[in-house]
Amino acid sequence: MRHFFCTFASATLISLGLAGCGPENSGSSAFNPATDVDLTFSTFDLEDSERAPGTIAQTRFDDVYRGIEPAEGESSESRDSAAELRAHIRVFIQATPAEDGRSYIRVRNPLDLMNQVIASGQVANFVEGRRYMVERATNGEAGTYSTREKDADIRFTDQAAVLDAAALNDRLWLYPTLDWRYVPGRSDRDGGQVYRSIQYVSRSVEPDQEERQPELISLLAGTRFDATSFKQVGYNAPEYTTADYLSRSYGSVELRQDFVDEKIDTLFIKSPDRHVVDLSRHDNSMAPDASPDCLRVELDYPMQRVRIFSSDGEPATVPAGTEEDPDNTANNPNYCAYQDPAEAKASWSTVAVPERQ
Repeated sequence: MRHFFCTFASATLISLGLAGCGPENSGSSAFNPATDVDLTFSTFDLEDSERAPGTIAQTRFDDVYRGIEPAEGESSESRDSAAELRAHIRVFIQATPAEDGRSYIRVRNPLDLMNQVIASGQVANFVEGRRYMVERATNGEAGTYSTREKDADIRFTDQAAVLDAAALNDRLWLYPTLDWRYVPGRSDRDGGQVYRSIQYVSRSVEPDQEERQPELISLLAGTRFDATSFKQVGYNAPEYTTADYLSRSYGSVELRQDFVDEKIDTLFIKSPDRHVVDLSRHDNSMAPDASPDCLRVELDYPMQRVRIFSSDGEPATVPAGTEEDPDNTANNPNYCAYQDPAEAKASWSTVAVPERQ
């Protein structure tokens, strides 16, 4: 299975073969409707409300946050590990947990906010961008909406945070990239795909202000949609997504989601200086305070199973040179991303998430 996303600067996506559908190979037309967007919100916080009752269900981590819950009869060790994973996720998406601890009721992060703003249909230029994708898909002609290519700025301001004199990156969010691209199919039966990229980068501050800033430094997210069902208002159902979050002091996390084929979500955690989850509960060869530099959490929705893999000090690739190609490399089977299911350090049965089964 091969996934494709249009993006601009992510080593992780490139290593997956998800990058590379830029203007040179998408055949995009010269027209690009992106323009500056400058919006002020009462708050960046997102939660369910009478006007938007399904907000939380559309947030990026909702499925995996709920889905790692151990099934009835699973051990207390599994429940403790699930709680530790959730605590780490909350650092990146600023989530407020529900009373039961199995879900969250509020989030505050640039990706979920942008997704909601786009879906609301209240921003004329974003609607125009999606309308243009629908038009190009209908005509079977490649097209691009790209703020980066038009040097257009997207600025979101939190009015409540401004009034509270909050830290700069709590009150102002800048998005260097919002990008939609329609890539036509290769046959009459293939309607093609729409690819979307979203990039957020925090602003630089003086050293004495750094500790006041939110943990999140940057994110880069890519999504692939089926062009035949892509619409210009509301939430579009994704086929595949990836989102890479980088923090100031908790390393990074990347969530990859497959909604079509394997229906598996994979969370990669790179936090060598922070203890994330105590794998010694499940594997007595692990030290209780171990902080491996690579964790892979795999949630298989159809099988209702979580597996956690870890590695420390292992490179992603190893030399595999030959006389014909001495510089060739191969995936390192000891690296957490490439370990076989039998090598999982922890595993437990999970509750069902019907919409992902």
